[in-house]
Amino acid sequence: MHCTSRETARVLASLGTLGLALALYANSLAGDFVFDDHSAIQVNPDVRTNTPLSSVFKNDFWGLPLSHAESHKSYRPLTVLSFRLNHHLHGLWAPGFHAVNVAAHAGVCVLFFWACLGLGASLAPSLSASLLFASHPIHTEAVANIVGRSELFAAIFFLLALISYQRAGRKDTTTPSAWIFLTVALSAVSLLCKEQGVTVLGLCLVLEAKNFLLKPEKIVPVQSKNRISWTGHLLRSSVVLSAIAALLFIRIYLIGRGTPTFVDSDNPAAFSPHWKTRFLTYSYLCALNVWLLLLPSQLCHDWSMGSIPLVESVADYRILASLSLLAVTLTSCTLLARRVISHKRVRDCGWTELSRSFHAINSQGNKNLNNNNTLTVQKLTLFPTNTKKRPSNLLEWKRWGLRSKSSVLLLVSLSWVVIPFLPASNLFFPVGFVVAERVLYLPSMGFCLLVALSINSFRTKTRKNHAAIAVSLLVLVFSAKTVSRNSEWGTSRGIVTAALKTFPGNAKLHMSMGNILAQQGDRRCEMFYRNAIRLRPNYASAWTNLGLVLVNTDRPKEAEEAYRTALALKPDHLNGNTNMGHLCRLQGRWEEARRYFTSALARRPNLPTLHYFLGVASEEIGTQRDIEVAVEEYGLAVKYNSQYWEAHYRLGRLLASSDTATESTTTRNERLKKAFHHYQAAANLKRDDKRITNELETLLKLLNQTSEAGKNFNQ
Repeated sequence: MHCTSRETARVLASLGTLGLALALYANSLAGDFVFDDHSAIQVNPDVRTNTPLSSVFKNDFWGLPLSHAESHKSYRPLTVLSFRLNHHLHGLWAPGFHAVNVAAHAGVCVLFFWACLGLGASLAPSLSASLLFASHPIHTEAVANIVGRSELFAAIFFLLALISYQRAGRKDTTTPSAWIFLTVALSAVSLLCKEQGVTVLGLCLVLEAKNFLLKPEKIVPVQSKNRISWTGHLLRSSVVLSAIAALLFIRIYLIGRGTPTFVDSDNPAAFSPHWKTRFLTYSYLCALNVWLLLLPSQLCHDWSMGSIPLVESVADYRILASLSLLAVTLTSCTLLARRVISHKRVRDCGWTELSRSFHAINSQGNKNLNNNNTLTVQKLTLFPTNTKKRPSNLLEWKRWGLRSKSSVLLLVSLSWVVIPFLPASNLFFPVGFVVAERVLYLPSMGFCLLVALSINSFRTKTRKNHAAIAVSLLVLVFSAKTVSRNSEWGTSRGIVTAALKTFPGNAKLHMSMGNILAQQGDRRCEMFYRNAIRLRPNYASAWTNLGLVLVNTDRPKEAEEAYRTALALKPDHLNGNTNMGHLCRLQGRWEEARRYFTSALARRPNLPTLHYFLGVASEEIGTQRDIEVAVEEYGLAVKYNSQYWEAHYRLGRLLASSDTATESTTTRNERLKKAFHHYQAAANLKRDDKRITNELETLLKLLNQTSEAGKNFNQ
């Protein structure tokens, strides 16, 4: 099929966008699991294929049941399924996870280019917007950080839904088209990837208003009072509004009642008792997010722990940022809206007469042409008299229409910035972060289109290259920052080191660096833990980790004091109870150890290590009831982690030695067979442990199946 030069240019532009996105994030492929990757992927049981597939649809993004008190209610099953597929294909091989993210981002960039064209933007601003989006440094958290895949997948289906709705709005029909239902289905899929995905339906309503303002209507008789067909607009708007209500209802039903539980360090403004503080802080955070889009030089993966102090008074100088954002937004919207409304009034009043004049030139030749070879419109008496500049000929009408189209696209771009940001704005409900760069992934599309359209509006015949030069410089600067930021995201130490340069007073960052150094066996970790406590004395996690360092450096009394301080600050602290349980276990205080492990399990019921050590403590106490508890806990440990050889071994040993006088022969044989199964699993996982081999041979003799079972074991 023959391709026109216009189609060829569009294909080449999309390929250029694709190539830029892949090139900029190529250095992220060598990255490791960092930040939230540990919780969402490495220790998330739903990512592993040995857990039931149904659990993906019952639990939240982090592997906790949606009904659990600690659940963040982040329901993203399709993203978790993609992690599960990665794990099935290559295990916990980080480059494989990163490759999916890079490919997804490249796909988003291409879809964004075509979505801009579908909105009515010309090739130049569409290409500029997609290149700016591909290179914007604010996206590094969503792309280089593996858990950011939820933003990427949501964006893919967001854009597909938007493109589908653009197709639905091309014809003014009286019945819903398949494109509308496809839009609803794609928005539902986007919602299952990330909560922000449903906002595409809000943007569809904006597109419907755009179509109403720009789409030429059919010519109707002058006497007709109903010059505009409202049927198609009302039909599509009704379907979209119904879909929004239905999807929100289904999501609320799935996640259950209640709101996510956060701590004050995650979002301090949400815990402020003063509405003025909340309002002023949230207003400033909106301005800060816009500033990050404009100048993404100060980036950080964690903005919590007082990185941004609360705005508690109107005397705070930061209120100027909020007022500036409000003034610029209102002024821009007012000017653009006035231009659009003015054009709409002119078109509604004079479209029929103008069309008749256009028809006259075809029937009467040059009779309606003046000396300047332009068409003079004779019948424009219905134009509003208060319109200062009215189109009087074909050329002026064309220019009028282009100005109106540009204004509407700018308003659509502004809506694209605002609408996807609403779920993260704290306007409807508090969120679990102060600032999160990843949530700007969707709003940045509108921002990039807004910038591209603004730059393109200054393009004239004498300054054709100025817009291209400006965009090229921006893309170049953004690209350099993106590549540099990717390298920081490569390792946990790199990203935390960069963050500490930005926010040295953030206690959580000091604790994160302490954790990294502790994993590397570097004793400087104690200094960072103490820095975190100095900056935030009620930081229970820092006290807990400091206690662990003190245990490992033979200071058990100081360690116990640190643990007790942590538990006094937060009695249900997971690591505080776990580490205190281990300290009691090392000192032979089994009753206390069991109590602390039980408290920890109340917070994380699916952690196999907690079940294992609770089983150890119960086994050491040694009563018949405790032995039964130990068997149950070891069984849960291997259920959640089938590769847990210590749990298999201890469970097999307990089952093999649990003789009772009232036990029947059949029951005894079944118990010994179960013991053999777990012994064999332990031996296969730990082949160099002679103790397991010897005890397994003894068990085979008890089963009176030495030759057959021994042959199976050797195989």
